[in-house]
Formats: sequence, structure tokens, C-alpha cells
Amino acid sequence: MPTAWRVLGIAVFLSCMAVRTLAQSAEPVAPLPTLQALRWDESVLRIVTSGKVTFHTFTLREPLRVVIDISPCALPKETIQPEGDTPTAVEKLRWAQFKEGVVRVVLDLRENTQYALSTSAGGSEAMLALGGAPVEEDRKPRPAASSAKPAPPPQPPAELVRMEWEQDKDGARLRMTLSRKVPVRLRPLKEGYSTLLELPQVKPGTDLPADWSVKHPLVEEVQFSPDEKGVRSALLIRTTRAASLSVQYDKQQPVITLAVNRPRNAQGKLSEKHIVIDPGHGGTSKGAVGRDRDSIVYEKDINLAIAQRVRALLQKEKATVTMTREDDSTVDLYDRPKLANELGADFFISIHCDSTPTPNSASGTTTYYHASDPDGRALAQAIQKHLAAVTGLPNRGARTDTAIYQSGFAVLRRSEMPAVLIEVAYINHHKDRAKLKDPKFQQRVAEAIVAGLKAYIEGEKESQVAQQEVEIRPASNEEDTVPPVQIPEQL
Repeated sequence: MPTAWRVLGIAVFLSCMAVRTLAQSAEPVAPLPTLQALRWDESVLRIVTSGKVTFHTFTLREPLRVVIDISPCALPKETIQPEGDTPTAVEKLRWAQFKEGVVRVVLDLRENTQYALSTSAGGSEAMLALGGAPVEEDRKPRPAASSAKPAPPPQPPAELVRMEWEQDKDGARLRMTLSRKVPVRLRPLKEGYSTLLELPQVKPGTDLPADWSVKHPLVEEVQFSPDEKGVRSALLIRTTRAASLSVQYDKQQPVITLAVNRPRNAQGKLSEKHIVIDPGHGGTSKGAVGRDRDSIVYEKDINLAIAQRVRALLQKEKATVTMTREDDSTVDLYDRPKLANELGADFFISIHCDSTPTPNSASGTTTYYHASDPDGRALAQAIQKHLAAVTGLPNRGARTDTAIYQSGFAVLRRSEMPAVLIEVAYINHHKDRAKLKDPKFQQRVAEAIVAGLKAYIEGEKESQVAQQEVEIRPASNEEDTVPPVQIPEQL
């Protein structure tokens, strides 16, 4: 009997523990604080959250960035739009759900700038002050201590003293001598093969020529444009075909060289090339989802349908083609570029559909290249040029993948050949989705992808070269508005 009572007691105890565990697991989990607002007040960025969080800031270089990690925190369902005017020291402000429970805010800087971070007493707001001490909330400014050193005045714009062209059969190089070293940036425009070299801290010298043109088969037109205030400039380069543009900085002298070259693997014929086509997602990874009244459309299926059409067209051109998947199978994200690298392929083309957190909030076609890869940028421009001509959707241009993720897309980052990721259209926009489901639209997209690839390799035919007027604007802080991209896979 004592043994029986002991067993009964243990059973009762275990039952109580089980009930307690179930009760604890049933307790609702408190939602994470969300990012509420990003607001510029002159040179101070105010970051507002819905609850108490921790702000951690640090600096990254090449390119120069200030990073603020906010935890625990999540992005809200509604799209956030920054308020106020972005200061000239900041090239771009961006933010994303870096990982579960952490929102990352990134300031891309044009030059090395001092900053300081302060937080409110409640822990739900932070002030990042650029170029000086942090703003103190709910307090009047205190007079500076007599021993404090005054902040150095901002440097005047550098002067562009001299320019000269050098060229050979493979390319042309524009050598620009400045009065001091400054950062510059290349940005592809949406019109054909047009690229803007932004010189945000450069004014023209007095002895510069009026005509910047050069006689080279790759260069169609060059236009230099300073702004009216004389504090920034821009250089438009329009090429006759997809070209690799890169900027080189002299280590010793304040000299910047803009190189315009024929891109990698851009010789011979399309029939001589090996192309890896990557239909994004597949199998257990459905990708983005589009919902109609009576049906659901999965990104993985649209991607495969377009990729199969691209393969058929490339095979008709006698090119060698490999698919990362030929059916609705699961393929590891990193195995996709790995396959292309192992095969020694000439090109990697990943096909996707775009999506946003809010349905019907964005429309259009985008082609991404990795970071500042000049060959990837050239390939993206070539394919985007031909896609924009047939989709009937807004042309969102060729864009760097670091606009989405700090490290870029894994399939592009790990590819050893010119690579692009095409977002054909927005699957959660009703007009875009209707096109994506249409076999005729899929065929037009496939034909445009092949035409763009062929143009990259063999050059544009005269009838294909678009003669469009391009408005040149000096470098500015304004960027095309890009809604946050909702990508199920962590790229």
C-alpha cells in the first residue's frame, strides 16, 4: 500500500506540473514594439518606436555607413515614409527587418561625418545628430563650455580643375583632376544605356572645356552639368551598347578616373555562351503570393513558367542552358550560384516576382545587379531596357541589390560571372498579376530577357538603339521611391 500511495502521489504531482506548463504556454506573447516614424529635423534624425527598445549604433566603411540596430523591434504593417529633408551629408536613408526582433536603420554617408546618439527617458525615441552633439529632449540648449572646441566649418566644394580622355580599342577613360579628394557615385538611369556620375561636392573650374565628347565606338554622348549654386555637379554618359562603367580613385593624388569598357563575356555570339537560368523559389519555398477572388497564384510557378520559355528561346539560339530547377522542386538558395560557378557558366539570370506588404501599392519591373559590380550593372541595364519596352508596366530601372539588403542578394553575391535578378512584376498588384498569369505576357518577357542578353554580348542593332531625351540633373538627395520588398527567402 505505501508503494501504491507513493505512485499515486507522483502521478498527481506530474499532472499538476503539466497543467501549469499548459497554462504558461497559453499566456499570450506580448507583441514587439514597432518602428513608428523616421523624422529629419535639420541634421538630426529622430527614430520613434511604439515602446521601450534599445538602440545600438556603429559605423561601417567602404561604403561609409552609420548603422542603428533597434531591439526588440519589428516593422509595422503600414509602409513608413521618412519626414523632413535629408541633410546633404546623407546620400540615402534605408531600413529593414534585419533579423527577428531587430530593425536596422542605415544612413549611407557621402563623406566622413561625426555623429552622436541620445535616447529619451522612456526608451522609445532616439536622436542621431550628425556633425555635432546630440539634441537634448525637453531642455533648452546650454551654452558651450569655454574650453570646448568649435565645430569645424563644412569644407567648400572641391574644384574640378582638369579633364582629359584616354582611349584604346577596348575602352575609354576620363581622367578628372580635383582640388581635393571627394567621394562620387555611379547611378544607372532608366533611359537605355544612360548612367549618371554624381559629383555631390564638386564645382567646375574656370578652364574646363565646353565639349566633353570623345570619339570612341562605346561612347555615344557625354554631358557635364553643374548646378546653379555651384556646389555639386553631374556627368551623364550615354553608351552605344551595354558597357562596364567603373570609378577608380588615385591613392596619392585627388584624381578620379571614369573607365568605360566592354563588359566581361561581351564578345562573340550568344550561341557560344553557357547561361544558367534560375527560376526563383520552388518546392517548399512558394515565394510571394498573389490572391484573386477565387484563386491563389504562387511566385514559384510564375518564375518557372517564364524560365522555361527563356530556356526554349536560348536553345533555339544554339546557346548552352542549365536550369537550377526544371520542376516544382526545392533547391537550396546557395546551391543555385554554386551550380553556375562549378559549371563555369558565362551568365546567371534569376527570375522572380516582386511583392510589397500592402497589396496594390507598387507596380513595375526591376532588374537588380550586385553592389557596384560594373559588369552586372551593364547586364541589368541591357535586360531592363528590353523588358521595359514590352511589359507595359512602370520601368523601375536597373538597381543595386544593396538597396534591399545590406549585403545584397545571395544568388548575386556568390555568382562568379555577370549575374542579375529580375523582378518581372508585382504579384500582389492586381494589374501586374493579371499580366503575370497571361502566357502571352510570359512569352514577351522571355523574348525580352533573351534580347537583352544578346544585346549585351553582340551589341545593339541600329534599329534597337533608343534615342531618348534624358534630363540631366546634378546629384541630389532624392531617390526613386522604392516600397519595402517582401521576400520570403532570406537572400
